[in-house]
Amino acid sequence: MPQLTLHLIEEARDFLKDKIRQTPIESSPILDSIFGVPIYLKLECLQITGSFKIRGAYFYLSRLSKEQRKNGIGTCSAGNHGKGIAFAAQKLGIKAHIYVTKNADPAKLEGIKTYGAEIHMSEFIGYDDTERWAKAECAKQKLPFISPFDDEIIMAGNGGTLGLEILEDIPDVATIVVPVGGGGLAGGLSYFIKNKNPQCKIIGCQHEGSSGLKLSFEQGKAMTTMPSLETIAAPLEGGIGEKCFQILRSRIDDVMLATEESFKMAFRWMISHHQYLVEPAGLVGIACLLQHKPQLTGPTVIVLSGRNTGLTMLEALLKD
Repeated sequence: MPQLTLHLIEEARDFLKDKIRQTPIESSPILDSIFGVPIYLKLECLQITGSFKIRGAYFYLSRLSKEQRKNGIGTCSAGNHGKGIAFAAQKLGIKAHIYVTKNADPAKLEGIKTYGAEIHMSEFIGYDDTERWAKAECAKQKLPFISPFDDEIIMAGNGGTLGLEILEDIPDVATIVVPVGGGGLAGGLSYFIKNKNPQCKIIGCQHEGSSGLKLSFEQGKAMTTMPSLETIAAPLEGGIGEKCFQILRSRIDDVMLATEESFKMAFRWMISHHQYLVEPAGLVGIACLLQHKPQLTGPTVIVLSGRNTGLTMLEALLKD
Protein backbone atom coordinates (compact mmCIF):
# COMPACT_ATOMS: atom_id res chain seq x y z
CA MET A 1 0.00 0.00 0.00
CA PRO A 2 1.50 3.39 -0.96
CA GLN A 3 2.05 6.11 1.61
CA LEU A 4 0.02 9.30 1.39
CA THR A 5 2.32 11.76 -0.37
CA LEU A 6 2.03 14.90 -2.46
CA HIS A 7 3.11 12.80 -5.42
CA LEU A 8 0.21 10.37 -4.87
CA ILE A 9 -2.22 13.29 -4.71
CA GLU A 10 -0.80 14.73 -7.94
CA GLU A 11 -1.14 11.29 -9.51
CA ALA A 12 -4.79 11.21 -8.44
CA ARG A 13 -5.35 14.67 -9.91
CA ASP A 14 -3.79 13.66 -13.23
CA PHE A 15 -5.96 10.56 -13.47
CA LEU A 16 -9.20 12.32 -12.52
CA LYS A 17 -8.83 15.56 -14.46
CA ASP A 18 -10.77 14.42 -17.54
CA LYS A 19 -13.12 12.05 -15.68
CA ILE A 20 -14.77 14.20 -12.99
CA ARG A 21 -15.64 17.87 -12.50
CA GLN A 22 -13.36 20.46 -10.97
CA THR A 23 -16.21 21.82 -8.91
CA PRO A 24 -16.70 25.58 -8.62
CA ILE A 25 -16.15 27.81 -5.62
CA GLU A 26 -18.86 30.39 -4.99
CA SER A 27 -18.77 33.40 -2.67
CA SER A 28 -21.43 33.82 0.02
CA PRO A 29 -22.25 37.50 0.66
CA ILE A 30 -24.65 36.59 3.47
CA LEU A 31 -21.91 34.66 5.33
CA ASP A 32 -19.42 37.47 4.58
CA SER A 33 -21.72 39.85 6.44
CA ILE A 34 -22.13 37.49 9.39
CA PHE A 35 -18.43 36.70 9.91
CA GLY A 36 -16.76 39.80 8.51
CA VAL A 37 -14.39 37.89 6.21
CA PRO A 38 -14.74 36.50 2.66
CA ILE A 39 -16.55 33.15 2.78
CA TYR A 40 -16.55 30.72 -0.14
CA LEU A 41 -18.50 27.51 -0.75
CA LYS A 42 -16.68 24.60 -2.41
CA LEU A 43 -19.58 23.09 -4.34
CA GLU A 44 -18.66 19.43 -4.30
CA CYS A 45 -22.42 18.87 -4.21
CA LEU A 46 -22.23 19.50 -7.98
CA GLN A 47 -19.78 16.62 -8.48
CA ILE A 48 -20.54 13.61 -10.70
CA THR A 49 -22.56 11.04 -8.66
CA GLY A 50 -23.48 13.87 -6.27
CA SER A 51 -20.56 13.80 -3.84
CA PHE A 52 -16.78 13.94 -3.44
CA LYS A 53 -16.67 10.17 -3.02
CA ILE A 54 -16.26 9.59 -6.76
CA ARG A 55 -12.73 11.00 -6.51
CA GLY A 56 -11.24 8.34 -4.25
CA ALA A 57 -13.40 5.53 -5.62
CA TYR A 58 -12.41 6.06 -9.25
CA PHE A 59 -8.73 6.56 -8.43
CA TYR A 60 -8.62 3.44 -6.25
CA LEU A 61 -10.29 1.16 -8.77
CA SER A 62 -8.04 2.44 -11.56
CA ARG A 63 -5.00 1.10 -9.69
CA LEU A 64 -6.29 -2.46 -9.26
CA SER A 65 -4.49 -5.18 -11.17
CA LYS A 66 -6.22 -7.46 -13.66
CA GLU A 67 -6.09 -10.24 -11.08
CA GLN A 68 -7.67 -8.03 -8.38
CA ARG A 69 -10.48 -7.03 -10.75
CA LYS A 70 -11.23 -10.57 -11.91
CA ASN A 71 -13.90 -11.59 -9.38
CA GLY A 72 -15.11 -8.11 -8.52
CA ILE A 73 -14.70 -5.98 -5.43
CA GLY A 74 -16.64 -5.24 -2.26
CA THR A 75 -17.12 -2.15 -0.14
CA CYS A 76 -19.29 -0.76 2.63
CA SER A 77 -21.22 2.48 2.42
CA ALA A 78 -23.96 4.68 3.81
CA GLY A 79 -24.62 5.53 0.16
CA ASN A 80 -22.31 8.12 -1.39
CA HIS A 81 -19.15 5.99 -1.48
CA GLY A 82 -21.19 3.10 -2.85
CA LYS A 83 -22.54 5.29 -5.62
CA GLY A 84 -19.02 6.47 -6.46
CA ILE A 85 -17.67 2.91 -6.53
CA ALA A 86 -20.61 1.74 -8.65
CA PHE A 87 -20.03 4.51 -11.22
CA ALA A 88 -16.29 3.89 -11.43
CA ALA A 89 -16.71 0.10 -11.53
CA GLN A 90 -19.11 0.39 -14.45
CA LYS A 91 -16.64 2.58 -16.35
CA LEU A 92 -13.79 0.15 -15.70
CA GLY A 93 -15.73 -3.08 -16.26
CA ILE A 94 -15.49 -4.32 -12.67
CA LYS A 95 -18.27 -6.12 -10.78
CA ALA A 96 -19.05 -4.16 -7.60
CA HIS A 97 -20.74 -5.46 -4.45
CA ILE A 98 -21.96 -2.64 -2.21
CA TYR A 99 -22.83 -3.49 1.40
CA VAL A 100 -25.08 -0.77 2.81
CA THR A 101 -26.62 0.24 6.11
CA LYS A 102 -30.23 -0.70 6.76
CA ASN A 103 -31.35 2.94 6.71
CA ALA A 104 -29.44 4.08 3.61
CA ASP A 105 -31.29 6.78 1.68
CA PRO A 106 -33.41 5.14 -1.07
CA ALA A 107 -32.24 7.82 -3.51
CA LYS A 108 -28.64 6.73 -2.99
CA LEU A 109 -29.57 3.06 -3.40
CA GLU A 110 -31.35 3.86 -6.65
CA GLY A 111 -28.21 5.60 -7.89
CA ILE A 112 -26.08 2.56 -7.03
CA LYS A 113 -28.48 0.27 -8.90
CA THR A 114 -28.47 2.58 -11.92
CA TYR A 115 -24.72 2.02 -12.31
CA GLY A 116 -25.14 -1.76 -12.22
CA ALA A 117 -23.65 -2.63 -8.82
CA GLU A 118 -25.10 -5.35 -6.60
CA ILE A 119 -26.51 -4.09 -3.30
CA HIS A 120 -26.38 -6.12 -0.09
CA MET A 121 -28.38 -4.55 2.75
CA SER A 122 -27.37 -5.19 6.34
CA GLU A 123 -29.62 -5.54 9.37
CA PHE A 124 -27.80 -2.67 11.10
CA ILE A 125 -28.44 1.07 11.01
CA GLY A 126 -24.90 1.84 12.20
CA TYR A 127 -22.00 2.07 9.78
CA ASP A 128 -19.47 0.34 12.07
CA ASP A 129 -21.66 -2.75 12.57
CA THR A 130 -22.39 -2.86 8.85
CA GLU A 131 -18.70 -2.63 7.96
CA ARG A 132 -17.80 -5.58 10.22
CA TRP A 133 -20.47 -7.66 8.50
CA ALA A 134 -19.39 -6.46 5.05
CA LYS A 135 -15.74 -7.39 5.66
CA ALA A 136 -16.78 -10.87 6.80
CA GLU A 137 -18.98 -11.34 3.73
CA CYS A 138 -16.21 -10.15 1.38
CA ALA A 139 -13.77 -12.56 3.01
CA LYS A 140 -16.19 -15.45 2.37
CA GLN A 141 -16.55 -14.44 -1.28
CA LYS A 142 -12.80 -13.72 -1.64
CA LEU A 143 -13.55 -10.16 -2.73
CA PRO A 144 -11.02 -7.36 -2.15
CA PHE A 145 -12.58 -5.00 0.41
CA ILE A 146 -12.22 -1.27 -0.25
CA SER A 147 -12.44 1.03 2.75
CA PRO A 148 -14.52 4.17 2.11
CA PHE A 149 -12.00 6.29 4.04
CA ASP A 150 -9.19 4.52 5.90
CA ASP A 151 -6.84 4.11 2.96
CA GLU A 152 -4.08 6.30 1.55
CA ILE A 153 -5.27 6.01 -2.07
CA ILE A 154 -8.82 6.94 -1.07
CA MET A 155 -7.52 9.90 0.98
CA ALA A 156 -5.35 11.10 -1.90
CA GLY A 157 -8.29 11.03 -4.30
CA ASN A 158 -11.02 12.31 -2.01
CA GLY A 159 -9.43 15.01 0.11
CA GLY A 160 -6.08 15.49 -1.57
CA THR A 161 -7.43 16.51 -4.96
CA LEU A 162 -10.11 18.65 -3.31
CA GLY A 163 -7.49 20.53 -1.30
CA LEU A 164 -5.43 21.03 -4.45
CA GLU A 165 -8.41 22.62 -6.22
CA ILE A 166 -9.15 24.91 -3.26
CA LEU A 167 -5.60 26.28 -3.25
CA GLU A 168 -5.74 26.82 -7.00
CA ASP A 169 -8.92 28.90 -6.68
CA ILE A 170 -8.27 30.66 -3.33
CA PRO A 171 -4.46 30.81 -2.86
CA ASP A 172 -4.74 33.02 0.23
CA VAL A 173 -7.28 30.82 2.03
CA ALA A 174 -6.91 31.22 5.81
CA THR A 175 -9.43 28.61 7.01
CA ILE A 176 -11.03 25.50 5.52
CA VAL A 177 -14.14 24.03 7.13
CA VAL A 178 -14.48 20.35 6.24
CA PRO A 179 -16.90 17.52 7.14
CA VAL A 180 -15.49 14.59 9.11
CA GLY A 181 -17.08 11.16 9.15
CA GLY A 182 -14.52 8.37 8.87
CA GLY A 183 -11.84 10.95 8.08
CA GLY A 184 -10.84 10.22 4.48
CA LEU A 185 -11.90 13.59 3.08
CA ALA A 186 -10.39 15.58 5.95
CA GLY A 187 -7.27 13.39 6.03
CA GLY A 188 -6.33 13.89 2.40
CA LEU A 189 -7.31 17.56 2.39
CA SER A 190 -5.44 18.47 5.57
CA TYR A 191 -2.34 16.56 4.42
CA PHE A 192 -2.16 18.52 1.17
CA ILE A 193 -3.08 21.90 2.65
CA LYS A 194 -0.71 21.74 5.60
CA ASN A 195 2.16 20.73 3.32
CA LYS A 196 1.47 23.64 0.97
CA ASN A 197 0.21 26.27 3.41
CA PRO A 198 0.97 25.36 7.05
CA GLN A 199 -0.66 28.56 8.35
CA CYS A 200 -4.07 27.63 6.94
CA LYS A 201 -6.44 26.59 9.74
CA ILE A 202 -8.39 23.35 9.24
CA ILE A 203 -11.67 22.98 11.16
CA GLY A 204 -13.20 19.49 11.21
CA CYS A 205 -16.99 19.35 11.62
CA GLN A 206 -18.91 16.40 13.03
CA HIS A 207 -22.30 15.34 14.36
CA GLU A 208 -22.37 15.81 18.13
CA GLY A 209 -23.84 12.32 18.54
CA SER A 210 -21.00 10.63 16.65
CA SER A 211 -17.93 12.73 17.39
CA GLY A 212 -15.23 10.15 16.71
CA LEU A 213 -12.51 12.70 15.87
CA LYS A 214 -13.14 14.87 18.92
CA LEU A 215 -13.13 11.82 21.19
CA SER A 216 -9.96 10.54 19.50
CA PHE A 217 -8.16 13.77 20.39
CA GLU A 218 -9.39 13.49 23.97
CA GLN A 219 -8.36 9.81 24.28
CA GLY A 220 -5.09 10.15 22.33
CA LYS A 221 -6.00 7.25 20.04
CA ALA A 222 -8.34 6.59 17.14
CA MET A 223 -11.91 5.85 18.23
CA THR A 224 -12.59 3.48 15.35
CA THR A 225 -16.08 2.49 16.47
CA MET A 226 -18.97 4.53 17.83
CA PRO A 227 -22.45 3.59 19.07
CA SER A 228 -24.90 3.50 16.16
CA LEU A 229 -26.90 6.66 15.61
CA GLU A 230 -30.06 7.20 13.57
CA THR A 231 -29.67 10.64 12.04
CA ILE A 232 -30.53 12.72 8.97
CA ALA A 233 -26.75 13.11 8.54
CA ALA A 234 -25.95 9.38 8.21
CA PRO A 235 -22.64 9.77 6.29
CA LEU A 236 -21.14 11.37 9.42
CA GLU A 237 -22.10 8.45 11.68
CA GLY A 238 -19.42 5.99 12.87
CA GLY A 239 -15.84 5.90 14.12
CA ILE A 240 -12.72 7.54 12.76
CA GLY A 241 -10.26 5.57 10.64
CA GLU A 242 -6.96 4.57 12.27
CA LYS A 243 -4.87 5.74 9.32
CA CYS A 244 -6.97 8.87 8.98
CA PHE A 245 -6.42 9.82 12.62
CA GLN A 246 -2.65 9.45 12.31
CA ILE A 247 -2.79 12.19 9.69
CA LEU A 248 -5.49 14.32 11.31
CA ARG A 249 -4.02 14.36 14.81
CA SER A 250 -1.28 16.82 13.80
CA ARG A 251 -3.19 18.73 11.10
CA ILE A 252 -6.66 19.53 12.44
CA ASP A 253 -6.69 22.82 14.33
CA ASP A 254 -10.20 22.65 15.76
CA VAL A 255 -13.26 20.39 15.87
CA MET A 256 -16.83 21.73 15.92
CA LEU A 257 -19.96 19.68 16.55
CA ALA A 258 -23.43 20.16 15.11
CA THR A 259 -26.76 19.21 16.66
CA GLU A 260 -29.47 17.34 14.76
CA GLU A 261 -31.59 20.49 14.76
CA SER A 262 -28.76 22.57 13.30
CA PHE A 263 -28.61 20.27 10.26
CA LYS A 264 -32.27 21.02 9.53
CA MET A 265 -31.65 24.73 10.00
CA ALA A 266 -28.63 24.61 7.67
CA PHE A 267 -30.64 22.79 5.00
CA ARG A 268 -33.32 25.47 4.97
CA TRP A 269 -30.68 28.22 5.13
CA MET A 270 -28.94 26.85 2.04
CA ILE A 271 -32.17 26.66 0.06
CA SER A 272 -33.13 30.19 1.14
CA HIS A 273 -29.79 31.91 0.49
CA HIS A 274 -28.04 29.89 -2.24
CA GLN A 275 -30.79 27.69 -3.74
CA TYR A 276 -28.63 24.57 -3.73
CA LEU A 277 -29.92 21.16 -2.73
CA VAL A 278 -27.26 19.81 -0.36
CA GLU A 279 -27.76 16.75 1.83
CA PRO A 280 -27.62 17.37 5.60
CA ALA A 281 -24.22 15.70 6.11
CA GLY A 282 -22.78 17.87 3.34
CA LEU A 283 -23.94 20.94 5.26
CA VAL A 284 -22.22 20.15 8.55
CA GLY A 285 -19.78 23.05 8.02
CA ILE A 286 -22.66 25.50 7.55
CA ALA A 287 -24.47 23.98 10.53
CA CYS A 288 -21.43 24.35 12.77
CA LEU A 289 -20.64 27.92 11.72
CA LEU A 290 -24.21 29.12 12.20
CA GLN A 291 -24.54 27.27 15.51
CA HIS A 292 -21.22 28.30 17.09
CA LYS A 293 -20.35 31.59 15.32
CA PRO A 294 -16.54 31.12 15.64
CA GLN A 295 -14.19 34.03 15.01
CA LEU A 296 -12.72 33.74 11.51
CA THR A 297 -9.65 35.76 10.54
CA GLY A 298 -9.38 35.56 6.76
CA PRO A 299 -10.74 34.02 3.55
CA THR A 300 -12.62 30.86 4.51
CA VAL A 301 -13.74 27.92 2.36
CA ILE A 302 -16.59 25.65 3.46
CA VAL A 303 -16.74 22.25 1.76
CA LEU A 304 -20.28 21.24 0.76
CA SER A 305 -19.60 17.56 0.26
CA GLY A 306 -22.73 16.06 -1.34
CA ARG A 307 -26.29 16.48 -2.60
CA ASN A 308 -27.76 12.96 -2.56
CA THR A 309 -31.07 13.50 -0.82
CA GLY A 310 -34.29 11.84 -1.97
CA LEU A 311 -37.87 13.05 -1.85
CA THR A 312 -38.67 11.36 1.47
CA MET A 313 -35.76 13.08 3.21
CA LEU A 314 -36.53 16.36 1.47
CA GLU A 315 -40.12 16.34 2.71
CA ALA A 316 -38.99 15.61 6.27
CA LEU A 317 -36.43 18.42 6.21
CA LEU A 318 -38.91 21.00 4.98
CA LYS A 319 -41.70 19.96 7.34
CA ASP A 320 -42.39 22.37 10.23
